[in-house]
Parts: sequence; C-alpha cells; structure tokens
Amino acid sequence: MQVESSLNNTIDGMVVSGVGRGSQFLAVAWVRSELRQKLALEPFPGTLNLRISPDVWNGLYERRTSFVRIADPASDSCPGYLRRVVLQVSEKIYSSAYLILPELTMYKDVLEIIAPESLREKLGLKDGDRVRVGEFQD
Repeated sequence: MQVESSLNNTIDGMVVSGVGRGSQFLAVAWVRSELRQKLALEPFPGTLNLRISPDVWNGLYERRTSFVRIADPASDSCPGYLRRVVLQVSEKIYSSAYLILPELTMYKDVLEIIAPESLREKLGLKDGDRVRVGEFQD
C-alpha cells in the first residue's frame, strides 16, 4: 500500500519553536501510560510544532473527538486527542508520527506532532522549514 493512497486531508505547516509545554505533557505518567497502551508508542520527550492557519486548526479541533482519546484514569478533566499522520519534507516521508491535540492548549494556530524519535533530527528540520502533514484514513 502506498502512503499517498491511504491519506485523507493534508495540511502545510511551518516549523516553529515551542515553549516546552509539550515535553512537560509527554512526561506525565498517565500520558505515557495511555500512549503505550493505546498506540504502543514511547514518545520522544518533545513535540514538533508547526504553525498553520487558525481556520485549519479550528477545523481539526472541531473533529478532535473522532481521534484516539487519552485521559487520566483518575480525572477526566484534561484529555488529549491523537491522529496518526505522515510528514513530508521535500522528498523525505515519515509515517510514525501522531498529531496531538490537548483539550487545554495555549495554541490556536500550532500543531503539535509526537513520534518515537526527534523529528527535527530525523528530518533535518529547523525553524522556518515547511512540512506537509497528511492524516491517515480510519
């Protein structure tokens, strides 16, 4: 199966530096446990941040409940939602990444992407680089 034939929507984003909140979220015990249980994922302790248009971000956020949901078993007050994505940078393709949309976020125009390794290192990314994000179909 080719990656292109299994994709739904694509989004173009620009790499930007974050403020470290993604790494804090990924360090929380229940988050790591949920990622292991639901996705068999041991995430790199940080996110790749991509600036996108607020309209595109709002569209994703409105659909978040159709994504994989993770939540603290002790309190359902701050879930996160994940969607498997493929990243394309020039000719490089990376298909082991997940878009994560926390219920509570300071961003309204930034996608946070997680993966088992540093995406900046793996894809040779720096601030200002363009990345195409494609959503896998369910």
